[in-house]
Amino acid sequence: MVPQITVLPTSVVANADNPPELEIRFDMEPPLPDFNDLNAPLPVNWELRFLHNQLFRYFKFPSRFCPGAFHSTIVRKAEFRSPMHREAYFAMCDAVIKKWRLGGPQPLNNGGWDVDGSELVDPPQHTSGLWLFLDRENITHFFPPNFLPPYDTPEKKKIILEFLRKEWDEETLSWVPAGTKMKRAQDLEEEKGMVVQKEVDGEVAGDLMASLRCW
Repeated sequence: MVPQITVLPTSVVANADNPPELEIRFDMEPPLPDFNDLNAPLPVNWELRFLHNQLFRYFKFPSRFCPGAFHSTIVRKAEFRSPMHREAYFAMCDAVIKKWRLGGPQPLNNGGWDVDGSELVDPPQHTSGLWLFLDRENITHFFPPNFLPPYDTPEKKKIILEFLRKEWDEETLSWVPAGTKMKRAQDLEEEKGMVVQKEVDGEVAGDLMASLRCW
């Protein structure tokens, strides 16, 4: 099922590479839908996870992998002249993202286009579907939306949420309940915080002992 895809950029970040790649991220917000209330609004960018999970269910091979959050790489091996320039750049990116967010989620394209880039004579109403690329320059296939809006009916929300209940874990290469990776990341941050706190406490205790010896 291909929905009418509308997306909203959520941030611009530097990934963990050294030097890093700069990415426009399209995270699902909130990251965990309300599975109990069919009247609750769907998360922003739900369409991307909805498609991702369908494809991963269909193409069953053990090594299938998706590199984390949905994103578009805009710069590779990014380097900044100084920390001040880096801070100014990301501040500018944040301002642009805020302006984009004012318009809400938008379709991936603004009209009906053929795979060769020519405009369709009689395009369908919904044209923001799934494009397959041979490489960066050549489109090979286009799959128009066949799971059409609106998406606020209980019947369609039930279908959507069923595909969002699980997420693919890149570490174990297996399905896990939605929210598992977020919880793992939170636990890791807490562990890091505890380690830092222990190191600080150890340094304070050492300073106190040194002071006592001086007395």
